[in-house]
Amino acid sequence: MKAVVNDHLIDRLDSILKLQSLQIEGKEREIKTLKTRLNHERNGLQKLQLCDQLYEAYHVFQFDSAMTYVEKGLQLANNLHNKTYYADNLIHKAELLAIGGLYSEALQIIELVDTTDLSRRQFFNYYLTHFRIYSYWSDFCNDAIYAPRYRQYARTNLSLAMPFLDKTDRTYEYYQGEYCGYILNNPIEAQQHYLKAIAMTPENSRVHAMACFALACTYSAPNEISLYERYIVMACISDARSLTMENLALQVLAMYILEHGHGNLDIAAAQRYINISLENAKFYNNRLRILEISDRLPAIVDSYQAQLSERNTNLRNTLFAISLLAVFLIAAVGFIFKQNSRLTQSRQKLQESNNRLSEMNKRQGSLNEQLHDLNEQLVKTNKKRERLVRLYIDLCSRYINRLKKQQTLVKRKIKANQAQELLSQLSSERLSEEDAVTFLSRFDRAFLDLYPTFPQELNTLLQPNCKILQPSTNGMTTEQRIMALVRLGVNESSEIANLLFYSPQTIYNYRSAIKTKAYCKETFEAEVAKLCTVIG
Repeated sequence: MKAVVNDHLIDRLDSILKLQSLQIEGKEREIKTLKTRLNHERNGLQKLQLCDQLYEAYHVFQFDSAMTYVEKGLQLANNLHNKTYYADNLIHKAELLAIGGLYSEALQIIELVDTTDLSRRQFFNYYLTHFRIYSYWSDFCNDAIYAPRYRQYARTNLSLAMPFLDKTDRTYEYYQGEYCGYILNNPIEAQQHYLKAIAMTPENSRVHAMACFALACTYSAPNEISLYERYIVMACISDARSLTMENLALQVLAMYILEHGHGNLDIAAAQRYINISLENAKFYNNRLRILEISDRLPAIVDSYQAQLSERNTNLRNTLFAISLLAVFLIAAVGFIFKQNSRLTQSRQKLQESNNRLSEMNKRQGSLNEQLHDLNEQLVKTNKKRERLVRLYIDLCSRYINRLKKQQTLVKRKIKANQAQELLSQLSSERLSEEDAVTFLSRFDRAFLDLYPTFPQELNTLLQPNCKILQPSTNGMTTEQRIMALVRLGVNESSEIANLLFYSPQTIYNYRSAIKTKAYCKETFEAEVAKLCTVIG
């Protein structure tokens, strides 16, 4: 097959055949859906229609299943007294019997059809089935006595069928081509009709496949060989896409490749296609087609034997050279293996080093992040310390000025011999309320700057209904100040009283009142001393 002229079509055919199992699964899912609908259907007419759909699905897919639903359709149509579907199923059954090689039985069944009430469509199918029965029978006989007789019967029935052919039917052009070829013996006109049929029908339809096969058979001249190859392969593609398991095109292609091909690849292709044809025939359960394929297998076997003989000669001639090459190859493999082993060890060591370096980099990155965080905390702490130092210097400055003023006052009073008045003034003088407010305000800001969460943490030690509300963001209540001094380590009430400008008894009362609000009175102040362990 000139390595086949239509290589791209052969490649496409091979790719479709590889996916045939998936296509079969898809078709079986569709059939399963129809069966489910039939099992649940209660309407008689709907059941007849579903049986007919299942027959169409199985017609060229599986012989036995197609016959099963024809028989069901016959029984159901008989029970429902539906003459239309009864006649349709008789015609279907006759065609199936003809496909299976039971030609006499097919004629007996087709003669049971009551032609008095047939529609135009049914008349066409009635005569067309006669045509097919006699065509199959003549091909089966293939002799000089019966074959011509059956072929004439086939022509007669095709002529009878054509007046009933619907011009709007998609099979019209195909059967016009059949008429021109069989009856008029005009292959040129037949080709025109087949080409129209191919153009008008989808590639995955049986009509498309039949038109391609019939068209290929019209190209027999030597100058038409490429057209024959093209359309026979197209017929195989269409059969494969439509899942026509009852097919002839793939067998014909296999034998054509075997007869016209060159080299081992063409013989292998021929065997592959004939094996697929055999598997399809077994799947369809067409015994006649299986026998036809079996007759063609010996030719392929003979070709393979010749191929094997030639191959053995070539093998003997190359065996010595291969043996020599094997010795060198073993030595080379040993050397390469050693080199690979060394390379693998080096890669492992390098990988380990990279892993350690990566781990060290990760640790270094983590340490850098921690150091960055600590530096930020240190900067914040230094800023707070600077603010506290400024506060301390400011307070010291105020009290130094106050001491200077008192010193000046003392000197003046002593010089003026007013010692008694000085003593009285010093005994009665108290820190001004303005100075006290200033001190407490600055104390609050300084303490909250160091321990911003102190009010919240203090409340966690108190009972729910005894929480102390903070008067402002930078201020504290007297109770909070007392506890703040306890947190700073000032535990004596007298010391706290001096710092907050209260009497020791007042401070004691405050401390007692706060303890009554705590969850645990005994450990309350010890727990306060532990609050805010980290400077904010």
